[in-house]
Amino acid sequence: MKAAVRIEGGFSVQEVPEPPEPGPDQVKVKIAYCGICGSELHSIDPAYTAGSSFWGKIPQGVDISRLIGGHEASGTVVAVGSNVNWIQVGERVAMNFRTPCGTCYYCRNMMEHFCERPIPATGSYAEYALYHANAVYKLPENVSLEVGAVLEPLTVAVHAVDQAEIKPGHTVAILGAGPIGILILEVALKAGAARVLVSEPVEARRALASRLGATIVVDPVNEDLLKAAVILGEGRGFDRVFDASGKPAVARQSCDLAARGGVVVLVAVYPPGTDISFPSSYPGGKELTVKGTLISPYCFPRSVNLLSELDLEPLISIRPLEEVNEVYHDLLAGRGMKVLLKP
Repeated sequence: MKAAVRIEGGFSVQEVPEPPEPGPDQVKVKIAYCGICGSELHSIDPAYTAGSSFWGKIPQGVDISRLIGGHEASGTVVAVGSNVNWIQVGERVAMNFRTPCGTCYYCRNMMEHFCERPIPATGSYAEYALYHANAVYKLPENVSLEVGAVLEPLTVAVHAVDQAEIKPGHTVAILGAGPIGILILEVALKAGAARVLVSEPVEARRALASRLGATIVVDPVNEDLLKAAVILGEGRGFDRVFDASGKPAVARQSCDLAARGGVVVLVAVYPPGTDISFPSSYPGGKELTVKGTLISPYCFPRSVNLLSELDLEPLISIRPLEEVNEVYHDLLAGRGMKVLLKP
């Protein structure tokens, strides 16, 4: 089958062995689309790879199937294991890229995202992929395979909004309007946010945020973000602030924008070794709560329900798998939003 295999500095689209027939608890899926995750972009971003061998030369003898990229996928079931009786061949699905083991300390204490022995899927920059049955979700009839491929990043936004504990009427600031920032915008509005500021340097992304419901959008490079925040936050700051930019200085700024008693959620991935600091008065005097996020525990069923309730199609563009390297560089330059690769 055709697949995009990781090599030093990018990917090579080549013929590789197709995944085998599924085991008793597995499902084999013909991939329709696979989105490019923001965290995957770091594999070719010098800010993240400098001094690290993680994305460096591939050791000799490594199983090539483990080097296939991609995890934000949708597709059609082509085979099911003997223990799988709730999903049929031919059904349209979207998938998680991992299944918690269910037996480690964290799984038994309702913290599946910290699972010590997760069961991985095979990579989805490919024509076929193999999943544990627990990682497969049927798509509603009114949800396309294109929109279905946005399920996994949508769960990340749902978890971030869960972490923020948004209540109806809250004011919200979102710093960074890439795919996750835009998804947080839509989910936060569904959760009851009354006014939302979105800060983003890329004009096309600001326009999309405005179209999808942001109260005000700000160009942080050429406009005074703090002044705009004072106006929209009525001088108090925002009840909830999300950093989806991945820039340490912006993470600090998110704490500056939060109101007393506010919650800041750091959704982005930051360069290795990054320190994010803020004044000691913030935890005490402002009683500020700062949270991080890790993937999306227990968020997939609710996110499936949201697929048909959010305006997701404006985020999506489609490119052939063969253009994977070009797309990576486009996204790093701020061109495009949620790009789906079609095998």
